[in-house]
Amino acid sequence: MTISKIVSALSSSEIVLELKVLKAIVEPPVQVLKARATLKDGYLLEISESVGPDFRRYSYHLQKEDAMIKRWDNSPHWKNLKTFPYHIHKGNEAEPRESPEVFIEDVLREVKKLLSSNP
Repeated sequence: MTISKIVSALSSSEIVLELKVLKAIVEPPVQVLKARATLKDGYLLEISESVGPDFRRYSYHLQKEDAMIKRWDNSPHWKNLKTFPYHIHKGNEAEPRESPEVFIEDVLREVKKLLSSNP
């Protein structure tokens, strides 16, 4: 997925109130994005994604106030997980959980579900 598609998905999402692109580098074949999205109901989503021809690194960090809700990432340090390197951190849990590879659309869908379950 390209940076422009990620920014477009965030900009067109009904749950995103404000999007700040903190860093955007497009130097083919590598693209890097760091952004912060203010979401409905006081949630904040920090996005970090680096993409190249043979790699993709991502981190989507969801929080409310000072509390982390979830973070989806693929940092390669939890080799014991079946879905390595993909995993999700939830709240204050010490160990991450298995997760499939995710993209920004997956994260936005998950956050939308969270918002609708907490009216």
